[in-house]
Amino acid sequence: MENEITVLFVSYHSDDIIEKSIMTIDKNIKIVVVENSKNKIFKNKLEEKYSNVRVLIPQENLGNGAGINYGIKHIDTMYAFYLDVDTEVFPDTIQNLISAAKQIKEFSILAPKINNFEYKKECYIDFQNKSKYSKMKFVTGCALFFDLKIFKEIGFFDEKIFLYYEENDFYKRCIAKKKYIFLIENSKINHKGNSSVDEKYTDEIEINRNWHLMWSTFYFYKKHFGTIKAYVKILPKLISAFLKFIFFSLINNKKKRDIYYARFNGSLNSIIGKKSWFRPKITK
Repeated sequence: MENEITVLFVSYHSDDIIEKSIMTIDKNIKIVVVENSKNKIFKNKLEEKYSNVRVLIPQENLGNGAGINYGIKHIDTMYAFYLDVDTEVFPDTIQNLISAAKQIKEFSILAPKINNFEYKKECYIDFQNKSKYSKMKFVTGCALFFDLKIFKEIGFFDEKIFLYYEENDFYKRCIAKKKYIFLIENSKINHKGNSSVDEKYTDEIEINRNWHLMWSTFYFYKKHFGTIKAYVKILPKLISAFLKFIFFSLINNKKKRDIYYARFNGSLNSIIGKKSWFRPKITK
């Protein structure tokens, strides 16, 4: 198994979180961490502590999708298993995914079942006939298993997207090429959610997330559904963000003012065609 797969993380100031995930992975399995913060102390710490871990530091903060692309270009195994830094696997999680991959063969993504989480009916291609390997329209992006040959045939993640909707964009391209996404019921993970960055950076990351959520919403809908649908999707959010920005400015609530300004600004930048340029202002 250890020669067939590499586990991939994309991290950004996740020093206090990622180790909990690494410790749940078999020490014989290769792990690649793409660290977007340029933190060489973090790189040295992980590589000294875990012999199976390699930390890559790109020249700039790539975001999530481009970070996955960067990591995959440095992986030489048949399979890659991307995990959010706040996930935990079980002893049979990865082996069950590999077993499923060998049975299904033609797939774009395999996704493990997330404990204490259930997908809505509309996420399934055929909910009435769901099975141990169910075809999906959508799975959460916290744990994605790839056959790298098929991944490269479909095309890498869209690097214009820094954060949010990068997996939705990839899923649509997968299904268009009839390379389906499967939910693997007997492969399970735990996922904390919203805890991928150290707590001391929470406020700055929240601003960053809100900016990119709005930017990516308009970009994704315009790319896949056309300009009119993109405007229908984003304009109510833009107007709401502007009004809330004014309100929270008047009552001097700086935290919420900054969040809604980020939402407004992210929407506007996407509408006028500017690239996804916003980055968190974190120094260490």
